Amino acid sequence: MQWNFCLNHNASLIGRIVVIWDPTHMQEVFISFVYGMCDSRTRKHLWAYLLYCANRFRKSPWILVEDFNVTRCSHEIALSDRITKPLEEFNSSIRAVELEDLKTTGLNFTWNNMRSGPTTISKKLDRALGNWQWFKCFRDSYVHVHNAGISDHSPLSIQLMQKVRTVGRPFKFLNLWADHLDFLNLVREEWVKTYEGPPFKSILLKLKSFKGRLKFLPTRPDIVVADLRLKLKEIQSDLNGKPEDAYLKSQEIRLRQELSLTAKMKEAFFKQKSIIQWLKEGFSNTAFFHRSVKVRQSKNHITRMLDDQGSWLESEQDIAQEGINFFSNLFENQ
Repeated sequence: MQWNFCLNHNASLIGRIVVIWDPTHMQEVFISFVYGMCDSRTRKHLWAYLLYCANRFRKSPWILVEDFNVTRCSHEIALSDRITKPLEEFNSSIRAVELEDLKTTGLNFTWNNMRSGPTTISKKLDRALGNWQWFKCFRDSYVHVHNAGISDHSPLSIQLMQKVRTVGRPFKFLNLWADHLDFLNLVREEWVKTYEGPPFKSILLKLKSFKGRLKFLPTRPDIVVADLRLKLKEIQSDLNGKPEDAYLKSQEIRLRQELSLTAKMKEAFFKQKSIIQWLKEGFSNTAFFHRSVKVRQSKNHITRMLDDQGSWLESEQDIAQEGINFFSNLFENQ
């Protein structure tokens, strides 16, 4: 979609930050992506830097997003009512730089220690804070806390407007189908069928019939991933209200593991469709594979063919007929 992006691989080999934006939007905004250190003493440097940024961006919309590694209120920690010194320091810094939380929807807690029983800890460590100019320009904006999936942190999305996206799924043969229990039986059933006409035409008809039956094999990894994500979302929503429930926690851990394995199958699924060399390290990016598939499809077709007389055939009908004649002669000679 001609969007721009930048990332921090030059500064960090593991590179965990990617910023993507639509350059057609003419509104200038400043966005700070925050990772607060676990040590409260080290975080004081962050609070001082926020004051510098606040003075610099005072006349522009400015928003801070992500992990501050500290809560603002006692109710942002499950089963706790303690007011700690790091909490007070954080609130004092937020007031000094004149920032405020965006309206929040979704889950109450954004992080958990992925343990069960009495050792379970759930907190709101991730948030989005805006200055006065942000609320002036985007007063209807809000931040949504999504289900964490297989991570210990929940992703945040700042909503400005709703967009509807549709994605088409053209037929492709998947290598996953070859491992299905019914695959070889389907091949045998279709290959014993007989059709009138040249051998090549018979093969084409068998493949066409076979393709129709392949579409019903329930081995699409993206569908399995979607189902697992839905189940994990329901469990995590229940945990949001009962973070101490050991049974719910065990179910969440099991679904996390299943989703992690199936997500790798999903990535391999899109990698096969795009036929590209994916990064050896990094996070999954199926949208990248979707774009690569479409580019490859535009190139993966025959535009012309040389016949036996040395003439170029350029129309689709001539090329198709030449292919049929070639394979028909090939099978008849054998």
